Order: sequence, then structure tokens, then C-alpha cells
Amino acid sequence: MTFVMRSAISSLAIAVVSLGAPVASALPTGSFGAGDGRQVVLVDGTLELSDLDSCWASGFPRDIRFENRSSRDFLVFASKDCSGDPVATVAAGTSATYYGWSAVAAR
Repeated sequence: MTFVMRSAISSLAIAVVSLGAPVASALPTGSFGAGDGRQVVLVDGTLELSDLDSCWASGFPRDIRFENRSSRDFLVFASKDCSGDPVATVAAGTSATYYGWSAVAAR
């Protein structure tokens, strides 16, 4: 009887963990929210930028969705190398879509 009870509890625990894993992996990892405090910017919801001092560039100018989970503003440029004046700024902790080509965090 004890063996059957332990087996049932173990099976239930495994089921709970396997149901909770996808939810835990979907939690945000940036500095705003329940994340681990990392300074990141998400581009188009798929690419995570963690080296915010490096210029990131798209292959061509287009509408780009930025989710700024860092504590620094993120500057968007019309050039392919983050040169010239920024055309837009994504404030720290906000999300926005802008037409641009490259981006880098403000210093």
C-alpha cells in the first residue's frame, strides 16, 4: 500500500513539473518583470541583444519592434552602422516599433 501511494505521488509530481516547465520558460528574463536582472533588448520578439554597447544592424531599413528591458535608452538610426543622428529613441523599460536600420544603447 505504501509503495502504491508513493508511486501515485511521484507520478503526480512529475505531471505538475512537466506542465509548469513551458510556463516558466516563457517568463521574461530582462530587468523589468520577474527576470534575472539582465540588461537586454528584444528585437522583433525573437532576437535578444545583451551587448548593448555594440551597434546592432538589420540587413536593410524596415519597421523594427524593440522591447527595451534595460535601464538605458535604445537609439534607432537610419544608417547601417549607428552613425548620424538617431531617428528614434526607445526609452528604458518600454516597447515601440520604429522604421530604422541599426540601433545601440545610449551611453
